[in-house]
Amino acid sequence: MAQQILLWVTEHSRAHGEHLEPAARELGIRVRHCRHEDLEATLRQSRFHMVGLELPDRSDASLAVLRDVHERLPDAVIFVVSPDSSVATMRAAMQAGASDFLTLPLNPLDLSRVLIRASQESASKASARTLVGEVITVYGCRGGLGCTTLAVNLAVRLREQVPGEVALLDFDLQRGDVSAFLNLSPAQSIAALIDARDVDEIFLHSAMSKHQSNVFVLAAPDTLEEAEGVGHAEAELAFRLLRSQYHYTVVDTARAITPATVAAFEQSDLILLLTDLTVPGVRAALRATDTLQKLEIPLQAVQLVVTQSVPGAVDLSDAVRTIGKELYAVLPSDPGAAGQSMNAGTPLAGQAGPLADAIGTITAKITGDSAAPLPRRTGLLRRIFAREVRA
Repeated sequence: MAQQILLWVTEHSRAHGEHLEPAARELGIRVRHCRHEDLEATLRQSRFHMVGLELPDRSDASLAVLRDVHERLPDAVIFVVSPDSSVATMRAAMQAGASDFLTLPLNPLDLSRVLIRASQESASKASARTLVGEVITVYGCRGGLGCTTLAVNLAVRLREQVPGEVALLDFDLQRGDVSAFLNLSPAQSIAALIDARDVDEIFLHSAMSKHQSNVFVLAAPDTLEEAEGVGHAEAELAFRLLRSQYHYTVVDTARAITPATVAAFEQSDLILLLTDLTVPGVRAALRATDTLQKLEIPLQAVQLVVTQSVPGAVDLSDAVRTIGKELYAVLPSDPGAAGQSMNAGTPLAGQAGPLADAIGTITAKITGDSAAPLPRRTGLLRRIFAREVRA
């Protein structure tokens, strides 16, 4: 397990260092200090295994801070440090989310005991944590279909619908449009994983940016050199950690099949295959399903989404038969809403319109565990395109 990190929140910078630092060092715990006025920004930037929260009393304001920390860090072990050692204060702290209590001024022996219990509880939580999160990958069969629009807005809608947290990964590593679509300027990206040691959930979270919708974004690298350094191993590690922290992880991918994209396919519980009704679009979707089969990706995980944003001459039913996947959803043409959302850097959430409604329907299908797709069917167009694929 990577080194445990304790956030000590106090009124005075680096308070109680003469007792805290030696006790934490003996247990292999790294301490980060934070003043109360900087707490919100600190929690927004990083996650911690343990939190020592100094509170002056059991006032509503103090307990509200404790409850907020507990809500933001549900997996962290939180203990309260206070000069008020009354039973009423201890009970109120425990009810608000604390698991232990220390009285000021600090007693070195009591401090060590609390740190040992907190360290053991944190390690127990980490070992008991199971990979329960779901990965949803959006793959556009060709460019210009609105893959990023779907991925971004799907992540935001999922965050509105589920109690757990949602992550959004930008695996279009060379273009990296997700940040622009959300008007974000990330300080870190998935490139942070390339040469890092002891990568755990805390480290990965520090590389992510929180959007105002409460979606956490793992951005694409800033440079082409960094993008080329993100391979299958880095992507696979990211997915393993994200599954333990996020209810849903939505992935925006490039059209090109890169090692990171392959890792996304392999890790996905659901792949939304996005195409249009043009002849090149249907051909590309057919080739995509064949490629997924060659990569040994179960086609049961693949769902067909057809966009009407690009006019096409192929009949919808013919396209479905040719591609061999039951239709999962149709994204209607809504260029005004899509363009305005993209240029403004704001999601479609809360807006009325056919595109927003369609993404809402997809969200409902995902959260409602929709039925499994039907097996492949054959048709005239499939036979025509199959000859091209074999050629």
